[in-house]
Amino acid sequence: MGYIIKEFIDAPSVYACLECGSHLARRDDVISRTFQGRLGRAYLTETVVNQQLGKKEDRLLMTGLHTVCDLHCRVCNAIIGWRYVRAHDRSQQYKEGRYILEQSRIYSIDQPAKQESDDHVSSGAASCEVPADMPSPLQT
Repeated sequence: MGYIIKEFIDAPSVYACLECGSHLARRDDVISRTFQGRLGRAYLTETVVNQQLGKKEDRLLMTGLHTVCDLHCRVCNAIIGWRYVRAHDRSQQYKEGRYILEQSRIYSIDQPAKQESDDHVSSGAASCEVPADMPSPLQT
C-alpha cells in the first residue's frame, strides 16, 4: 500500500472531514452556503484538497440533470459531497468543475492567527466546532 499525501491548508478558517479531520477547503473559498445536498444543507466551493472522485454518473438534482462524481475524502474515503462535471441546463453551467461539500460531513476549524514576531510562542492549538455527539478520539 502506498503513502497518502495529506495537504494542510494555511488559512484562518478551514473546513475538515468529520470522519478523520483532514483539511478540505478554505472557508473563504465557499461560493455559496445555500445549496442542498443529499443529506441536507451544503456548500458550493471552487477548490477541495485531500479528495478523490468516484465515477461519473448522471443525476437528476433539484436544478435539473447534471453529470457528477461523488467526492470522497482521500484519507478516510468518506463521501463528503460531489463534483459537478456537466450541467445539462445552460443556466446551471456555472457549477461545472465546482464542488458540493455536505454540511453534515464536515466541520469548521478556526486556526490561531500567526504571530508577527518570533518573540511569541504559539501553542499550535486550534479551536474547533465539532458536533456534541461526535466521540472524542481520546475515548476508548
